[in-house]
Amino acid sequence: MQPAAFGATVVTDHPAEVAAFYQQYFDLQIAIDLGWFITVRRGDADWELAICQRGHATVPAAVSALTESTNVFGFVVDDADKVAAALTESGVPLETQPVTEVFGQRHFFVRDPAGTWLNVIQLVPPDPAWLAANLPTT
Repeated sequence: MQPAAFGATVVTDHPAEVAAFYQQYFDLQIAIDLGWFITVRRGDADWELAICQRGHATVPAAVSALTESTNVFGFVVDDADKVAAALTESGVPLETQPVTEVFGQRHFFVRDPAGTWLNVIQLVPPDPAWLAANLPTT
């Protein structure tokens, strides 16, 4: 079976605040807004992020009871430093500072207003020595 699309859901007490965060920092647009359920996406992408009110009848009670997120959503952006600066200037604390990894990412971690972990990733050229050691050509 191949899924037709992909989506993830953030469960929160404040759907509008969480949706606004993704609009402001990741340029996602609201596709559906029912108040208790909001979806955001980028253009005509075949994925979306749903934001659902904690305690709503459609959310299992066991999920609504959780208050700490251990999920990590990755967002690939053009400029990780620019996103980090915008977040910091707005008073959003970064969980880690931007760092460049030898395997080809410049990234940092931040949490959305619901506490969901985000790995904000900029793809950069990998270190040639790392490539040679880890992905040798045949």
